[in-house]
Amino acid sequence: AMTCPEFDATCYIDRTEDGFIETNGYPGLGGVYSSKGGIIPKINSKYDTPGKVEALYSSGSTMLIGLSNSNGSMMSILNDDGSVADLQQFAIGYTIKGIHQDGDLLALAAGHDGILLYKLNEGNISFIGKIETSFANSVKVAGNIIFVATEDGIEIIQIEY
Repeated sequence: AMTCPEFDATCYIDRTEDGFIETNGYPGLGGVYSSKGGIIPKINSKYDTPGKVEALYSSGSTMLIGLSNSNGSMMSILNDDGSVADLQQFAIGYTIKGIHQDGDLLALAAGHDGILLYKLNEGNISFIGKIETSFANSVKVAGNIIFVATEDGIEIIQIEY
């Protein structure tokens, strides 16, 4: 097998489908190889979270993060350059497996704790209520209908708020 000399920072080797060695690519990110003319990933910004990230949902410049180990959820509002403008933690005490939003309604799948509902209003998060379900793995919201992927199948729940 061919290897790049340690002193050659521009040498990137990859095997093509036909088994040929290709050395005209560009470096990727964290071991990801991007062939010539392909995408070139670059980290804009990053930050630590108080637990493993279980779920991620984004809309516009707002990113919602579901965390493990009862660390709840975080809402991150990003600047145009990807840096963090505002960061709020909420739903502390719950492990969040799934996140979805429709309009101002935010639903969090919280495993054995079911579904947590929040209202989002210009960066403010307010708790609406909790829906008991089987172990909630994932959730989707469409208007006032909540679709929950549980350990037992799909639960479809209509709410009024």
